[in-house]
Amino acid sequence: MKLLKFLPNRVWRVYRGGACLDRLRGIANPADGSFPEEWIASTVAAQNPQRDCPGEGISRVLLPDGSAERFDRMLEREAETLLGPDHPASAGRTPGFLTKLLDSAIRLPVQAHPDREASRRLFCSPYGKTEAWIVLEGRRINGEEPYLLMGFNDRFDFEVFRREALTGVMEKTLGMMHRYPITPGEVILIPGGFPHAIGSGVLVQEIMEPTDWVIQPEARCGEQPLTMQDRFGGLDPDAALSVFHREILTLDRLRAKVLQAPVMLGEDDGATLTRLIDRDAVRYFGSLELKLRRTWERPGSLNCFMAGTVLDGHAAVTDGAETITLERGDTFAVGASARPRFTGRARILLALPPLSTP
Repeated sequence: MKLLKFLPNRVWRVYRGGACLDRLRGIANPADGSFPEEWIASTVAAQNPQRDCPGEGISRVLLPDGSAERFDRMLEREAETLLGPDHPASAGRTPGFLTKLLDSAIRLPVQAHPDREASRRLFCSPYGKTEAWIVLEGRRINGEEPYLLMGFNDRFDFEVFRREALTGVMEKTLGMMHRYPITPGEVILIPGGFPHAIGSGVLVQEIMEPTDWVIQPEARCGEQPLTMQDRFGGLDPDAALSVFHREILTLDRLRAKVLQAPVMLGEDDGATLTRLIDRDAVRYFGSLELKLRRTWERPGSLNCFMAGTVLDGHAAVTDGAETITLERGDTFAVGASARPRFTGRARILLALPPLSTP
């Protein structure tokens, strides 16, 4: 199999959301709940110590006979076919990235993920968690417009931040961060160590290094109390807080640091292809947007594993005798060795692996 269609893979989190994901899949009576994320092409297990669900978060592939197989187990056999002949030697039998849809109905806790140096030092992991957000849409919740919190502003005081982090109530810290109203279509890079929080009413596609490490010092996520394990990742609190970078940014410098400029790569009667995240520059992953109007054949320069999300429309992907059909909300993958031909009318996001891995 070179073309993979994934089963829905909603993942439990400590925050509420997911109504937009219900709508994307065409589920009747969409509602916010405890499954606000959809993980795509995932070989990563969610860090959910509250639940006895081994393997939660790992994607399942729909097989031709109607059964399903875990994606990580399929890669044990088919890594060279799906990921490319050189990929397993450098990155192992994983895509080297994780992508997901995230739909928040509340403000998430102030947090930071380790960069690679901190991840090696604190978690014995070669991967940190640099991530990027492709902003898809926003919705007003309880009269509040959707927003992001990103970076420390000129009111930042580390001792105040540390004191509030230890108590778990970060009232002043919120005012020491930039409050950034979202704009659908923006692409935002969040480097490892960068302080941030997604506000309520935000739907994004996230692409990240393949870990679930997070330091989120607040004592609650909405109405959900957080344990010390949840807050500090099992680390001593001061060691955990060392994950946060303390750089102070003006709003202009914040925009220059995080906003990614889309670049059109090609356009004809059949499709428009736009690069959203340049994996040559970012290194950890890449992203493309395909606006399919009739047909598109993947060029040889893009012969790598791709994880896809259909945001709108419908399409068929064919490689020889192999075909998968896709509707709005479906997720899928195209192997590196495939020569896929896309037909239909759809808007599709394609996540790409890193060019180099630790």
